[in-house]
Amino acid sequence: MAAANLGVLNQGSVTTHFKSDSSGHRLLLKTQKISFCDKPWTRFSQVELKSKTTSSSRYQSIVSMSVPQAVTNAKVTVSPLHLEDANEPPLNLYKPKGPYTATIVSVERLVGPKAPGETCHIVIDHDGNVPYWEGQSYGVIPPGENPKKPGAPHNVRLYSIASTRYGDSFDGKTASLCVRRAVYYDPETGKEDPSKNGVCSNFLCDSKPGDKVQITGPSGKIMLLPEEDPNATHIMIATGTGVAPFRGYLRRMFMESVPTYKFNGLAWLFLGVANSDSLLYDDEFSKYLADHPDNFR
Repeated sequence: MAAANLGVLNQGSVTTHFKSDSSGHRLLLKTQKISFCDKPWTRFSQVELKSKTTSSSRYQSIVSMSVPQAVTNAKVTVSPLHLEDANEPPLNLYKPKGPYTATIVSVERLVGPKAPGETCHIVIDHDGNVPYWEGQSYGVIPPGENPKKPGAPHNVRLYSIASTRYGDSFDGKTASLCVRRAVYYDPETGKEDPSKNGVCSNFLCDSKPGDKVQITGPSGKIMLLPEEDPNATHIMIATGTGVAPFRGYLRRMFMESVPTYKFNGLAWLFLGVANSDSLLYDDEFSKYLADHPDNFR
């Protein structure tokens, strides 16, 4: 959805971003109290940190739900910095008729046992060949034949990228997706009907490290993070997997050391989910709140 410039508050310009998934579940809005005054925000008393690695040494530095350097507020060095040089975002480098074959690095379940449905964090290795900016999307072409067009591949499914341009490995070679598994239940029997399950989401959530995935893009300019004013206030509103681009924004603001971008403004995040087990990236966001109480709410 589009980002809309709403006006001016104490912090300067205000940008509001809206993103949602299509689950239609009751929302649990994860906020404490809302105030636009310059009052300190309540810190989280404890922050649990978890790291995610794979058996391959190539991916030992990947961080998905965790925040490295937990003892200090030091930011992570990223590379290659030439990813900052372009004046315009990359667009449609790979198209449906000529997709790029990337590799699955890891698939991690994000939600707890009481969450309705399953949401996964999926890291994809594009080896630096499909660069993107925060707020853009990748297209994914699941394997198999399109049932409506015999002999043709499946249609492209778009997924918002949930990482910065440097990826979870901070080297510009990976991208992350936040994917909810689409499962269909027959309204009369209440039983799952696998024949009607989401083709692409189930393919991604069932993937294993080393599996190949065809991607297109990147696409989209509407959800790009506005960086003209480093003192701006950003209000981000999301439900479910709609938080994906905002994870990229927040990592760029608070986790990564980018010489050309120093965020000194205020970021608000409102995340609606079905219950507390459905909270996505809560460890990361809690860490930002603890480390940057004047800049993150």
